[in-house]
Amino acid sequence: MTTPRVSGLDQAAEKTGLALPDGTTSLVTAPKVRARKGARRTLTDNMRRIDHVEAETVRRIIEAGTQAIGIEDYAFQKRSSATHRLAEIGGTVRLACWRARIAVAVINLKHLKLYATGDGDASKQQMADAARTYAGATFPTEDECDAAWARWLLLDHLGHPEVHVPAEHRHVLAHVTLHRKEGP
Repeated sequence: MTTPRVSGLDQAAEKTGLALPDGTTSLVTAPKVRARKGARRTLTDNMRRIDHVEAETVRRIIEAGTQAIGIEDYAFQKRSSATHRLAEIGGTVRLACWRARIAVAVINLKHLKLYATGDGDASKQQMADAARTYAGATFPTEDECDAAWARWLLLDHLGHPEVHVPAEHRHVLAHVTLHRKEGP
């Protein structure tokens, strides 16, 4: 059986971590807004950022031949001005994947941490340590590390584990659901 082409995504308001099917990772960074001191970001500024992140992320995913993508869900407990921007960016990327008929699995943040470390409240450092322990991998950024974990979790869910975490970490796989656009 051929291993499915799976990507992983960790979105934040400023940077998006991306793990591609070949195991490489990268960042998609939203363009900086250069507002005058004290000036507020405009809707046009936000739309430019959303457009850039969605277009660049989806371009890379499609060029890599991605068939399914694991996307870290929003951290609903965080309340900040970036929350709305992240939701807008995340929604456009999810919709673009849907339209491209890429199966989407939205992965609960606690489940991702449990899969990687066994601790649903794991820190970014613990996620990085687990990547070194189970995959021998290090990443330039936390966002890329989390994207790699989303990819690894989805690969395991699909029956093609690329890393081997302890059996007690794998119970979260039962909570993963793939969503794919059907029909025209």
